[in-house]
Amino acid sequence: MAEDSFIVRCDRCGTKNRIPKSRTRDKAVCGKCRAPLRFTAAYPRYAIAVDQSSFDSEVIRFPGPVLVLFWATWCGHCRTLLPLVDQLASEYSGTVKFVKVDLDKNQNLASQYQVQSVPTMIEFKNGKVFNRLLGAVPKDQIVQHLRAML
Repeated sequence: MAEDSFIVRCDRCGTKNRIPKSRTRDKAVCGKCRAPLRFTAAYPRYAIAVDQSSFDSEVIRFPGPVLVLFWATWCGHCRTLLPLVDQLASEYSGTVKFVKVDLDKNQNLASQYQVQSVPTMIEFKNGKVFNRLLGAVPKDQIVQHLRAML
């Protein structure tokens, strides 16, 4: 169900609205204030997997803030962090987009963004690197960085 819809935050009142992907061409309105909703930035309720081919469109050209988790399947701390990132994606849906990049499958991206250890989280704002978090960072510290980015 989460993959069949996305969250759009109302520009007028700030309410998060779940919109089915099938309605993106319709004129959707906010469930609270009835203002028209803009579909310029879709924020899934989970971290989406991106690779070299989709990184530019999903992160660099995305019109809002993005947190990118560089991880690896063999990394125990990464496997611990993945559910936390999905939880934060749900909590910050409509505000921050969360993506994950498998380091082993996307070494060019890791090299391009100078990722030397995993897990590494990089915050992007308007397509530019805003901040980095290295290692298995606790939730409250990630939240503090997200608030600074917003």
